[in-house]
Amino acid sequence: MKSVSLISLALSVAAVATPLTWDGLIESAKADPRYEAAAKRAEATAKERNLKLWDKVELRYQLDGFSFAKHDFELRVTPQAFGERAADKAHYEAVKNYQQATFAVERSILLYDRYERGVRYVLRQKINEINKQLLQVVQDRIEVLHLKSGSASFNAEDLMTSLEKSASLKANLLSDSTALRDAELKMLSWAPDYDNVHLDSSFLPTMEELAEFLKNGVTVDENFPLVALAKGKRDSDISKAQQDASKDRNYISHVGIGYSLQVESLMEKYKDLGYSDVSKAKYSKYADEWKRASCTGGYIGEDCISYDNTATIRKLVAETDDRKTADKFFVNLAFRLPFFDSNKDASLREQVEKLDAESKYLDEVREVNQKVARLTEEVLTLIDQWKVLKDYAEQVNASGFMEQFAHKAGSDPLLLLRARESALESDLKAAKLEYDIFARYLSLLDYSGALARQDVTNHLREGIR
Repeated sequence: MKSVSLISLALSVAAVATPLTWDGLIESAKADPRYEAAAKRAEATAKERNLKLWDKVELRYQLDGFSFAKHDFELRVTPQAFGERAADKAHYEAVKNYQQATFAVERSILLYDRYERGVRYVLRQKINEINKQLLQVVQDRIEVLHLKSGSASFNAEDLMTSLEKSASLKANLLSDSTALRDAELKMLSWAPDYDNVHLDSSFLPTMEELAEFLKNGVTVDENFPLVALAKGKRDSDISKAQQDASKDRNYISHVGIGYSLQVESLMEKYKDLGYSDVSKAKYSKYADEWKRASCTGGYIGEDCISYDNTATIRKLVAETDDRKTADKFFVNLAFRLPFFDSNKDASLREQVEKLDAESKYLDEVREVNQKVARLTEEVLTLIDQWKVLKDYAEQVNASGFMEQFAHKAGSDPLLLLRARESALESDLKAAKLEYDIFARYLSLLDYSGALARQDVTNHLREGIR
């Protein structure tokens, strides 16, 4: 049981001690909240959308009098304006494309941050190693100069210069250590499951490969995320202008169908009742009242001598709903008369908004073109400078060159140390140039959308394709 526990503990320690590699660093972008939010927006807008055929549907009710005898119910539909459905569909597609482009831009930004930090870490390690070698060479020079301090060829100024270089290189090493630690902490904050960083320098493309990627230049197209984003914004603005313009073509304001309900038990109205009315069973209860009101000849006892048959009495009597069933339904239509509408500038407003959206899009494309062209030129120029520095360093480090130089230098070790120092300084300048080159190259990958690709494991070597 104890052995099993020890094995489990060893496995857990091994899992915790797993170093962060390039694959883990790149994969950590998917756990970033910005990535998740952009992915959710893109997923939500990519779903099918049911476009409605009307703007609104209302159930309207009207009470005709507080006797609560008459009630009107109406189902009223406000149809979409002519062309509004097509404009809605175009706007939906534009918004979907815009969110997809936004997701690509967010992914590209997140990967740019990780690649930039990883490249800085690898190159800073390289610079740190060169600084260590330079410090060793300078310390050897100081030691030799100390040994020659009593000779006639001793140069105190050379010793002071070497001491200053030694102090400067020690400060650089401290700066390298701090920068490397900061880079490690940042990368580990993106991937908290790891406790150390190990990034292989072979993951980076060579300068020759970069020059090959860019030798034919970079053509900006709609696959570039920033261009796609600008295009999505333009299409969204244009479709929104078309939506607004289509709403002015609502020539049919509404269509309604209703039902008029009358409750007979609550229906009453004032009616002038005459002789023929009170003779009917329906109004017979008012016969005595009519007789008293229409008596013209006086009374003998309780009987009237003569009546005025034209006389009437006004009474509030019950009413019946004698309508046919078909007549209880009604239709309500409303049309807008465009000839009398004061809104005459809708078309002009739509054209202006379209032109503004197109202008902003072209400005964005032009800006991306300029930046890409400038970055491409700078990368190729810096690669040429890098080649000069590397050629010089290789020439100095070549065994034949060093043997020839040693033969000419004779027994003076300071000259050999100076040659070695010169080669290392050239390597250091080349390493710093590599950082400048990769910084611009990463910007190119960001602009081109290469970092937004999800089917690539090494965007640096895949290049701009």
